[in-house]
Amino acid sequence: MKMPERIGPFTILRQEHSEDYLSVWKVRNPSEVLGRLYWFDVKGPEARAAFFRFRKALKALGALGVLPKGVEISAKPGSYYVFWPSYDAPSALPAKGRRVIREVGKILEALRPLGYALTDLDLRLGDEGVRVAALDPTGEHDEAEVARLGGRFLKSPSSAKPQRRPQAVAWMPGLLLAILGLWLFAAGSARYLNPPEFSVPDLRGKDPRAALEMVHEMGLKVVFTLASEPDQPRDLIIEQNPPPGTRVKPGRTLELVLNRPKESSVPHLAGMPLSKAQRKLQDAGYLPGLPAAGYSEEPEGTVLASSPPAGAPLPQNASVRLLTSDGPMPQKTLLPDLTGLSLEEAEYLISVAELRLGEVRTLPSPQPEDTVLSQSPPAGVALDVGSPVVLTVSGKAEVLLPEEGLIQPPSAHEEPPAGSALNTPPADLAPGERIVPIRVPLPPSNSQNPVHVQLVVVDKNGERTPIDTFARGGTTLEGSVRVKGDARFMLFLDGFAYQEWSSPAP
Repeated sequence: MKMPERIGPFTILRQEHSEDYLSVWKVRNPSEVLGRLYWFDVKGPEARAAFFRFRKALKALGALGVLPKGVEISAKPGSYYVFWPSYDAPSALPAKGRRVIREVGKILEALRPLGYALTDLDLRLGDEGVRVAALDPTGEHDEAEVARLGGRFLKSPSSAKPQRRPQAVAWMPGLLLAILGLWLFAAGSARYLNPPEFSVPDLRGKDPRAALEMVHEMGLKVVFTLASEPDQPRDLIIEQNPPPGTRVKPGRTLELVLNRPKESSVPHLAGMPLSKAQRKLQDAGYLPGLPAAGYSEEPEGTVLASSPPAGAPLPQNASVRLLTSDGPMPQKTLLPDLTGLSLEEAEYLISVAELRLGEVRTLPSPQPEDTVLSQSPPAGVALDVGSPVVLTVSGKAEVLLPEEGLIQPPSAHEEPPAGSALNTPPADLAPGERIVPIRVPLPPSNSQNPVHVQLVVVDKNGERTPIDTFARGGTTLEGSVRVKGDARFMLFLDGFAYQEWSSPAP
């Protein structure tokens, strides 16, 4: 699994430590300041207690003024963390001078009620005095070691009663110590005012013992941090800060990153919701792969199994695929043939088949209104129970007609109208006769077969059929008819009465 590039507002450089509810990252904040990020996964009482104890300790240190500038604390839901900026200064331990001892004592007195001790602290001595460069959030320490290292800072100066010595010899040890102290002070002052410089060697690829031997004479404060890089050798140094070739003086901190790839196994995820299982995989250091799904009696989205299976050993950052449930397998039903039925009858059969009526489309047709012309899907298809069925039903036909009136017949030198379905030869009109123009748009048809079109006219000259032809759906019939007196027109498509209208005599 690739290390995430960001956590909250911080850019991740590497992971130093991770266990239970606490992860420690080397990060850079939005202001490009390097530091450590203590990230708490507060999901239980133990984690919550540990975070708020840590926050209380930081507030106590802040009241003493011993925290570096830039320490940031967040206690928002889902974002419980402490950002501790790097503080580069010599170690304050072993403490020298009454002032340093007094300041360290105040720090320990403030932290002792909260369960922290000297071994949990990284104390540095800067120009402004003692500063806390780091505090272990867990507060796990050896009590014997704490008593040995911290006793001198917590002991009251008045608790020890001086023993009287004979005056004749009491001043001699003091004199010798004073002489020795002056000599040591002079030597130390010369070294402090003009400390030697060293070039940091390349320690990458070395084991910790060899690295310590190489920098032993430099007086550096060596700090080891852990990283998990499966593709790098185990128990060897993979990174250092400062980098090789940097000129440093005694007391400078040298940070060495030791590779300790995590060895763990795939967690048990069956029965969890998919989102929760993916989070658990990420917390365990694995990358969730693309999920697969299958029908089961478990609720939809429930994890059924993983690949590799639960408990299988797997290196960190590897991918784990999850099999989830799509719910119970849906029941099937057959779609009956609904064409030719009325919409009401078709809707009833759809409900009997445990399907539902979907979109209903209307198409002009000579069929009776609301007659099913087609269906989608077609008849005989096996569908999931509850699937929609789309129907196309016949609608009432409408014909666009021009305004009616007398039209003089064309002269002998004029051609009949283009596309005319009738060819009325030029002739003189008899008394009471007139020419009626015909323009009939035919309804569109799903069939490729032509439509049988018949126009029946009834007037004083009797009944006749001036148009009896075949045409494709969607085309327009145009022409004119000679009528006498009141006239009634009836249009038939494939034998069905499609439209009827009248043209009264003027």
